[in-house]
Amino acid sequence: MGACGDDELVPPVAASEPHLLDTDLSAQLTVAQSKHLANCGWCQERLTSSPQHPDLTNEDDFMAIARNRINAGAGAALGELTKLRSALHDLTSERAARDDVRTGQIWRLRWHDTSELAAVLAVDRWWVTIAPVTSDIAAADEYSVLLGSDVTCLDIPLALCVSLECTVPLFTFDTLIAQTGTGSRTTPATGMPSPLVLQAIWRAWRRGDVPPEDARYGEPVLGGDLDRRELRNTVSAAFVPLVSAAPTILRDAVQPSASLFDMINSLNLSLSELVEASQLDRKVFLQIKQGGRVTAQQAHQLARLLSTDVSTVLAANPPLDEGLVVQISRPRWRHDLRRLAQQTHTTEDEARWRVAEMAAEARLRTVPQAAYDVSDPSVKWETVVHMCLDAVIGNTPALDDA
Repeated sequence: MGACGDDELVPPVAASEPHLLDTDLSAQLTVAQSKHLANCGWCQERLTSSPQHPDLTNEDDFMAIARNRINAGAGAALGELTKLRSALHDLTSERAARDDVRTGQIWRLRWHDTSELAAVLAVDRWWVTIAPVTSDIAAADEYSVLLGSDVTCLDIPLALCVSLECTVPLFTFDTLIAQTGTGSRTTPATGMPSPLVLQAIWRAWRRGDVPPEDARYGEPVLGGDLDRRELRNTVSAAFVPLVSAAPTILRDAVQPSASLFDMINSLNLSLSELVEASQLDRKVFLQIKQGGRVTAQQAHQLARLLSTDVSTVLAANPPLDEGLVVQISRPRWRHDLRRLAQQTHTTEDEARWRVAEMAAEARLRTVPQAAYDVSDPSVKWETVVHMCLDAVIGNTPALDDA
């Protein structure tokens, strides 16, 4: 049981059943509520303390007093107290990210209705290993770094929980919250570890070694510390939706034993016969022969031709280029993909892979060969992705403003 000040009680982290509401305490208790009260010290303390703060003002009188206070100028003071700071307001605003994901940074991750903070431990193509970042300092163990309140615009201490690491897709990254530290040591003022220190902590956690002394850590979680264990489980569970976004990556789809070209070739039909039987343009079959992919709409017609289902046809598509998957997953495109999804009444995920399919089809046909002469395989797709987004939504600023 904890307390914030003399009059405010804070419920314990773990409870076997919901605690009683204030309205329950002031009304006739049911049998189940009476049993809970008999075994819950926190609710007993609240019941004992409630007569010390009686509500002697009815609702009409309270509203009249509130209106008088606002008319007297108290409203302006209240507005200043409750006004959202500009830095926090920026976090709630929709804007395009311009930063690449790098080790040591703290990002806001977002996927559907889930939004969480995380620090980057490692980046492997479109996979990113992260450490959850939480304001619940009690969740920090001996491998969790305690961060100062000035690390982020939240202005509160945070815990970077390396021991709760998980892996999420690159496209879940939404907004950069804090840049990585510099050098090879922890920044003393904020406790923000440099990428080298953070990865050393990660290795120590993986190997069960003692973490480096270049950071402040939480206390070990003991076997009987059930409240902290439950809190850590809660923090970890919040990232499950972000982890579960991974199967939507087209590149990782399990392919059948036969390629799409082999499946069509096994029909032993001429090109004219294939066109007549499927009602598809002949260029679709020429594209398949050259290693190209088919769209979902084309897959429906091919499924009837091949006497199979649409998912089998789509799975037989040649895999998307690895560099393209990395490029389309970068956070810099999320703003434009959301715009496209809104215009087409689809999801952001559907918009992402639609643009990826367009880029795969357009590759060398629309981009000069010189654009591919780069060491990073994802960079060669940057211009293609930008052109495709510009074609479907128009005037995309993602590249020019970077």
